[in-house]
Amino acid sequence: MRIIAGSFRGRQLSTTRDRSIRPTTDRAKQAIFDILENRIEFTGIEVLDLFSGSGSLGLEALSRGASAVTFVEKTRPSIAILEKNIRALDCRKQTTIHQADVFWFLKNAHRSFDLIFVDPPYRMERIGELPVAIVSSKVLHPGSLVVLEHSRESTVPAPESSFEVIRRQSGQTMILILTARFPGGSGKKGTET
Repeated sequence: MRIIAGSFRGRQLSTTRDRSIRPTTDRAKQAIFDILENRIEFTGIEVLDLFSGSGSLGLEALSRGASAVTFVEKTRPSIAILEKNIRALDCRKQTTIHQADVFWFLKNAHRSFDLIFVDPPYRMERIGELPVAIVSSKVLHPGSLVVLEHSRESTVPAPESSFEVIRRQSGQTMILILTARFPGGSGKKGTET
């Protein structure tokens, strides 16, 4: 796994050997960032990386100009890999790690982010509840972008009253790009498409 673009371009990231954890592939990551490039300006944004694992998505955003990334990961082995990657890229001052359950974090968060990555385990039972949990939390502001990955075999409903919704497929992965709506508007932020 590597950083695709930006100041850390080409740098390799460590990953876990736990086969129950499915890191985002380089192909899916490329597809995600190709979509985002036309929707948001990375310079100076604040990012939330939920189910962060090795931190691949948040660190990619940091490489492209994000000012800060907050990582949320529950398991200690994954946090150890994430901390190793942060040390290797020398970006500790721009990162915060919370060891927490994502649903607990969303209920207790008190600030919003410009870009939110959500990469849960494919077999997670509550995966369909994530969009509503995000809408119900304080992590969104109008124009926030949410990128949610899931298996194409899973059903993840997106509340279209709260989000502009784009769905894309990359291999076995479905990618939801959700833009939090302005009251009465489209909710777009950054570069218009």
